[in-house]
Amino acid sequence: MDLNDLRRLTADLPSMIARATAFAEQSTSAEYQVSSPEGEVAVRVSGSKELLEIRISPEAKRRVDNLTLGELVTATVRAAEQAADDAREEFLASVRIGDHTVADLMRDPSSLIPNAPAPRDPR
Repeated sequence: MDLNDLRRLTADLPSMIARATAFAEQSTSAEYQVSSPEGEVAVRVSGSKELLEIRISPEAKRRVDNLTLGELVTATVRAAEQAADDAREEFLASVRIGDHTVADLMRDPSSLIPNAPAPRDPR
């Protein structure tokens, strides 16, 4: 990273902070809804993956055994949480610091600084 990169980063910082703040505010009110493949279960989670609602269709209670229904609920909750994670990842991939996305930097912060030592294993 050279002086021009630092100047560009400094100039971009206010807009990055504004976007991050807006996303943080939006993500607390964002909701993600996912249904099981056949529609037996519908799940709604918040942007912070808080479980807000699980709906089981009346038909599912009659057609699906309890074990299968439990598996459907679990899979659908996980899919809804993944939708929230995907939205966060998409946002982080859209914010750039120089030539790097924030998502990349979160995975490997040393990529911002050429020739920096690799992160140490905390163990």
